[in-house]
Amino acid sequence: MVATTATALLAFAVVALALPQQHAFDADLANSPPSYIQETGGIDRYDGHEVWRINWSSLSNTSRSALHNVLETAGDVWKATPEVIDVHLPPRVAAVLPSLIPKDAQATKIVPDLQALVNLSLAHPVPGLPGAYAPQSPLADPPTDFPDGGWNVSTLDTVFHDAFQPLPAIDRFLDALVNEYPETLHTFEFGQSAEGRPLRAFSAHRADGKADAPEVLIISGQHAREWVGPASAIYFLHALLVNLRENPKGTAAKVLREFTVTVVPTLNPDGLVYSREHSRMWRKNRQDVGGLICKGVDLNTNWGYEYKPSRLACSESYSGQHPFEAPETAAMANYIVNGAKDAPRNRMPRAFIDLHSYGQLFMFPYSFSCNVFPPDAENLMEAGMGVAKAIRLIGGPGYQTGQACQSTLRFSGDASDYAYAVGQIRWSYSAELRDTGTYGFMLPPFLIRPTGIDVVAGLSALALFIYDTEIEP
Repeated sequence: MVATTATALLAFAVVALALPQQHAFDADLANSPPSYIQETGGIDRYDGHEVWRINWSSLSNTSRSALHNVLETAGDVWKATPEVIDVHLPPRVAAVLPSLIPKDAQATKIVPDLQALVNLSLAHPVPGLPGAYAPQSPLADPPTDFPDGGWNVSTLDTVFHDAFQPLPAIDRFLDALVNEYPETLHTFEFGQSAEGRPLRAFSAHRADGKADAPEVLIISGQHAREWVGPASAIYFLHALLVNLRENPKGTAAKVLREFTVTVVPTLNPDGLVYSREHSRMWRKNRQDVGGLICKGVDLNTNWGYEYKPSRLACSESYSGQHPFEAPETAAMANYIVNGAKDAPRNRMPRAFIDLHSYGQLFMFPYSFSCNVFPPDAENLMEAGMGVAKAIRLIGGPGYQTGQACQSTLRFSGDASDYAYAVGQIRWSYSAELRDTGTYGFMLPPFLIRPTGIDVVAGLSALALFIYDTEIEP
């Protein structure tokens, strides 16, 4: 089945590239499994799979669009910018890659064996052996700080931040934060996922802080395989709470005095569970989309602003047939506009940040087109440059900032576009966290803390910029 499907996909890909002005469509593709998946014992493996970076900067927009369609059909596009496109390919496709790309495009292998990176991303620290990691994490019972199976949330040194955690562990850790900091942090649900899991938010504000403080809303985990997003969002929330307690006059104290910071650590809990237990490269949610085999909607193409429906249900970027078809995006949008039962909305959030990986980018709207320029672009750019500078000043990596459509090849139906245009949230951004391609989505656990520290510095700087610009100019 896999070999037959791969052959059909390659044939379709070559035709699509040879005829860039045409849009051939094979109806069988709509209900065929992706060719790059090789399932063994219920868990997908990627032995011998490769990731290639293709420099397509010399190609015309038409040729780039055609090549993107080819690579998305034959493999799994990880990242695309005006300069390069990164694509994950199974061995049989990688072997014929030169025949799939124009002569003007240059291809370089950046990951020779994807399974090795998958194993690395699943590693957990070995208790009692600092710096040592077990090759693969348990699914539901990771190491903890306390004998009773809990974490020491009074400090950022907890072992929780040394590994990518499964969803039950994430929930236990966040509940421990609420119990440890009850005067500052509370949690509420704002909907359910496609498989019935609660969608949870965590809202932090000083008990003696400003009444009716403006909200900074941070979401992450729309794409299941981007594990560093939820991990960094949780680290950011934890750091605010610990730093507030340790330094009542510091930056965290000021941020939590002037703002209410709401964090949605994972908007796609079903996908996160599936990416750990079955398919590390899973991207979408897990709802039934009417196909016989393929499931899931790409959440970050399903928002109701400049939305475009999809035809290929098996595509990693399948946007569904109508906006907010995914219950996760519908619930999040409803919270943005109306609030939740336990968190009524008095006014719209002041800022919105959507955490993704990878690429080290901090982007403002619009994503769907460069022909539409936001009226706040100058201020958005200045604030974004401040975020990048703050990360650089603590020794972090370089982040680029700019309009999303110029920074990366994006899609319609983007969350930050919706927040800006429909939610009227002036300070709306989409962030691509570490790295720039060495590990891609398979960031190793030892880079969780550094990435979290980047997010703390960058988003704290953004909050203070908004304060200086709009609250106490």
